[in-house]
Amino acid sequence: MLKLSNLLACILLLITSSASARGGDLVNNGGGLAEKNVFYAYTKLDTYIKACLESPVCKVSDSQKLILTKILESLPKELATPSQLIFASEKKAPGTFILDGNVRIAKTGNLVGSPIFLNVDLLYTKDQSGMTEAATIPEAVAILIHELGHHHGGYSHEELDLLGVNVSLFLQRKLIVTPMIPWESDISASVFNPKSITAFPEVLLYVGNDIIDLSPLYKKTVQCDVLRIPIPILPIEDISLIQSAPLASTLYNLHWNKIKEKNDSLELEILGNVSNMCLLKSMNKIRNNDFKLSIKVTVRKVNDVWVYDPQTLILDQFSSPWYKLIKF
Repeated sequence: MLKLSNLLACILLLITSSASARGGDLVNNGGGLAEKNVFYAYTKLDTYIKACLESPVCKVSDSQKLILTKILESLPKELATPSQLIFASEKKAPGTFILDGNVRIAKTGNLVGSPIFLNVDLLYTKDQSGMTEAATIPEAVAILIHELGHHHGGYSHEELDLLGVNVSLFLQRKLIVTPMIPWESDISASVFNPKSITAFPEVLLYVGNDIIDLSPLYKKTVQCDVLRIPIPILPIEDISLIQSAPLASTLYNLHWNKIKEKNDSLELEILGNVSNMCLLKSMNKIRNNDFKLSIKVTVRKVNDVWVYDPQTLILDQFSSPWYKLIKF
């Protein structure tokens, strides 16, 4: 059961987070964007907890690390529980989330695998301009860690509030969010780099109410050049004769490059820098920072909501080396 003080409730709900190959995995479990963010955070919680436990940037005490370790070890059993996350509305079913005389954002039992009930009324908030904002992935992580902590003993609500917020703040620092328009989040991309030496990033593209997980496509797209023939003329690409998959990769400096209006749609392009960990024939590992990544997609509005065309989604790794002196 979640008992929040007014201060922690505000922190938990108002934290703002500062997703060549085609296609993408749509994170679509029903419900709105907030529910989808909760589902995604739920399935990736092991990655986030491990990153926190391994990083000095994540400000958690030894006692908090113990709680996180218990949650991490029990996640396989939690995730194996059918329909563990249950979304309900206090407004539609008064009394569902009333605990100790207050309306709560979530509640659960005391055993591993206990269902977690989430109050959809509090997963959406209004900003100063009256726009509806969905709970973000860092916010969802804070809520889930609090609830899962109740499955491991008699920890106080205040302890779990603070733990959830600490991990959420860590994730907020590590999660790079790039909206198409700075003051709107209808179309945006986000990147989470767990560990640059041994891992690949989580790359999400948000379009309207859809979350497209580009992480598998990113992993297939990035490559290390073993043998390349340089072509000093733009826009002709160098000829890569031999490529190999990197051991790990980092995506950073994400920014919108092109926004082109065409008929009733927008053709969008996002660029980012790629840093690949490559293995040489000598078995030495090197960091290759020569490449960039392009994400292209076409979107349009349907009933005042942005939607994307899966056939137009393209990921491409390319390079712009110094010797490209001639441009057609």
